[in-house]
Amino acid sequence: MTTQAEPQVTYRMSIDGQARESSSGEVIEVRDKFDGALLGTIPAGTAEDAQEALDAAPDGARAWAATPAHRRAAVLKAAAAQVRVDRDVLSAMLSAENGKTIANARLEIDTTARILEGFAEEGLRLFGQTVPLDIQEGLESDLMLTVREPLGVMVGIVPFNFPAELYAHKVGAALAAGNAMIVKPPEDDPIVTMMLTEILHRAGVPHAALQVVTGYGHIVGQHLSSSPDIAAVTFTGSTEVGAIIAANAGRNIVRAFLELSGNDAFIVCDDADLDAAVEQAIAGRVYANGQVCVATKRIMVVRSRYDEFLERLRVRVAALRTGDQRDEATDVGPLISVAAARTVEAQIAASVEQGARLLVGGTRDGAFIAPALLEIDTRVGIATDEEIFGPVFSVLSVGDLDEAIDLANASRFGLNAAVFTSDVTRAIQAGRRIQAGIVSINGGNAYRPDVAAFGGYKKSGIGREGLGYTLDEFSQVKSIVLRGVLNS
Repeated sequence: MTTQAEPQVTYRMSIDGQARESSSGEVIEVRDKFDGALLGTIPAGTAEDAQEALDAAPDGARAWAATPAHRRAAVLKAAAAQVRVDRDVLSAMLSAENGKTIANARLEIDTTARILEGFAEEGLRLFGQTVPLDIQEGLESDLMLTVREPLGVMVGIVPFNFPAELYAHKVGAALAAGNAMIVKPPEDDPIVTMMLTEILHRAGVPHAALQVVTGYGHIVGQHLSSSPDIAAVTFTGSTEVGAIIAANAGRNIVRAFLELSGNDAFIVCDDADLDAAVEQAIAGRVYANGQVCVATKRIMVVRSRYDEFLERLRVRVAALRTGDQRDEATDVGPLISVAAARTVEAQIAASVEQGARLLVGGTRDGAFIAPALLEIDTRVGIATDEEIFGPVFSVLSVGDLDEAIDLANASRFGLNAAVFTSDVTRAIQAGRRIQAGIVSINGGNAYRPDVAAFGGYKKSGIGREGLGYTLDEFSQVKSIVLRGVLNS
């Protein structure tokens, strides 16, 4: 935090229709993750700032809930169209402040527009039911109508790894269902979320219905998630922080939707297409520089194909190119911070101490980690519960599919999984047995269709996020019963 540097651009919070500095006057510098160039500053918001947003939000919630669904949909569609118009500018900022390659950034901005548009459409189909109550003895003359209504004021805490896409999943769904939303962006790369908020305001979302309070999680996020004045909080991030947010929400009987950590299994059977498996392993681990909850993290290969798979993967990992994320030829850019890279470096060293063999890469240069290939066994922490958030491939040999499934399920996490086999029956059986929210057959872990019920088993979270499911989560059912209306 600093108040000394002269920023290129000063970004401000949006609280009750006003562009605001922090009440403390302090700011957070946002820098390019490749060269450290200053991109701008954001306010280091305080609990007082967060409370002002909370105080303004009920008026926004009432106004937005009273807006007809077709109008809400039109606003979201207009915002999606503007995101597409601004694609290059948004992608460039996302790549600079996050460190993901420009190709990955473009994909994320495209997804952001698609999600906003998708929730606009889903908001037009948020229907209730008509239920004749003659299904219950004694209620033959009653007719029940159900409607779905907004929850009210929501808080959305957005993670650094997909700040635009997950902003759209949270904000788009909340707005489509008629809720107000207060957004707490990630402090490392908040600018793209602030740009998206401006787009939504210009499209017609009332300022009090969509507010942004920037700052640190332990201050702003803590205050917002602890408030008794919210109806729900939606968070994507680590399981450790998710537990804090769940406890905050629980004290106030507030709904909490949590998409948390993963240490996903990637299983290669004896009849797998190795070329496809290696290709998907690479794609699933270098995407967003390996900082993905559903990245390819635990690669389990049956013993009869292990050596062949390992050698093919070794060649590919050794050829990956690190560098400036804006260079179209770059495969892996810098991590979100030097501190994050140091953590990955320490995890690699700890794995080697536990018995892993480092075959490729693993060195750190500032925020860069050279893509690493580790050969591990079950004694190593990353074989079960320790998640590495960076470009590190961990491969271990298993006797058969049953052993792989047992090891996959031994983790306290269960977000996504992948199984490579040419036997459809075995694939379906494996999919049923693996404890994970999505099991991808003959494709990688880093897979999230917009419409999917994305979320995990066990410590990977609570609730589901996706076009086909979030609006049900972000609304509540009211029943209106017409008593005696069916009397003859």
